[in-house]
Amino acid sequence: MALLMTSPPASADPFPTRDQNPLLAGFGIPHPLPSRLESADTWTMAADFNWGSSALLQQADDEDLLVDAETRELRLTLGRALSDRWTVQLQLPYRYTGAGSLDSFIDSWHDFFGLPEGERPNLPRDQFRIAYERDGVALLDFGSSVAGLGDLSANIGYQWLATADTHVAAWASLKLPTGDADDLTGSGAMDATLALAAERRFGERWSAFGQLAATYLGEGDLLPQLQRSVVWSGLAGIDVNVWRGLALKLQFDAHTAAFDDTGLDYLGDALILTVGGAWKFASGWQIDFGVSEDIAVETSPDVVFVLGLRR
Repeated sequence: MALLMTSPPASADPFPTRDQNPLLAGFGIPHPLPSRLESADTWTMAADFNWGSSALLQQADDEDLLVDAETRELRLTLGRALSDRWTVQLQLPYRYTGAGSLDSFIDSWHDFFGLPEGERPNLPRDQFRIAYERDGVALLDFGSSVAGLGDLSANIGYQWLATADTHVAAWASLKLPTGDADDLTGSGAMDATLALAAERRFGERWSAFGQLAATYLGEGDLLPQLQRSVVWSGLAGIDVNVWRGLALKLQFDAHTAAFDDTGLDYLGDALILTVGGAWKFASGWQIDFGVSEDIAVETSPDVVFVLGLRR
């Protein structure tokens, strides 16, 4: 009880998630980056877990795509403030893509909230298959679960603006090809990103936050004949402190297509809604919890459960 009473208001941090589409996992589309950088010589650390499920069958002209997969991503982040304005960060994910156990729960979730289920009822439960065919040629065919360490990202941030109510940080990121496209843990290429992250507080309880980024994709090994060179991504959300260190949050994420010359929604633009909250303890630890839905239906996983721990 003493911990709850002494907890400071939760900061307006975005949910630690992005599109968990397994075909985009290896690309350098950035996760949320801090807008409020720490003071000099401060270390930051985070462990974020995203657990998602996709079940869809899409066809368009000469294309056929089947995705029936569960994804789990654990992302570790370590940061160091070099000064009051400059921060460096390293991020390393571990990803699993394969069969799972969420299908029954998600069916019940969709029934309870009256959400569309698409092809989910027609696919076998808790099985794994990702297959993509174009012009009668199989370009992707995964039938066995895959897992491994993903691509390492190195980020450097600059505190562009810092006032009592507003913080803006500029970030440059480089994603290195340490993963493997054959395991859906990497793209096989180096990607570079420029991003702006911002936060604005309105009084003691309300905050708004956002991020805008442009990512240059190097020529990778996953559907290289369709891959685009540039992907735009962004997020926007609101945060309300409801009691002590407890905040409730709502966040929209979006990105442009990473693949060109396709009529399939799952390979195109995406729009995702995440709702949940965060609890910030007086010790400096923070827990984020939320659930994501593909509000642009079948452009991203049906459901993703988000859990984050940071200090």
